[in-house]
Amino acid sequence: MAKTARTVPAPLAAGARRFAQWRRQRRTRRIPEELWSLAARLGAEHGASRTARALGVHYYDLRKRIEASGTSPRERGAAPAFLELLASPAPSASEHVVEIESASGSKLRVQTRGGSAPDLAALSRLFLEWAT
Repeated sequence: MAKTARTVPAPLAAGARRFAQWRRQRRTRRIPEELWSLAARLGAEHGASRTARALGVHYYDLRKRIEASGTSPRERGAAPAFLELLASPAPSASEHVVEIESASGSKLRVQTRGGSAPDLAALSRLFLEWAT
């Protein structure tokens, strides 16, 4: 089966040309802040992995720059103030309350009445991934 060539979006191609020009003329190994800003904007729009490959920069360095710039999709989207989880009603007098707080101060409180408790490990993992 033949591989299909992936096309690089025009903004990424233009960014790659700017990085290539800098690499040809550079006097230092440090990437200038203006190029890192460009990389962070492109990474927020086109994804960190794809952008890192196109620009020839280290993926994790780019991820840090994207997150620090506040342009990552996670930071751009509004966080839900309330998320209701519905479960099938089951007659029981038991009640469970679980509270989780992330390192950044985000809090999650789960309160269930009757029936079995939700999968708290999965719920906690999802919350902590979202909150970081």
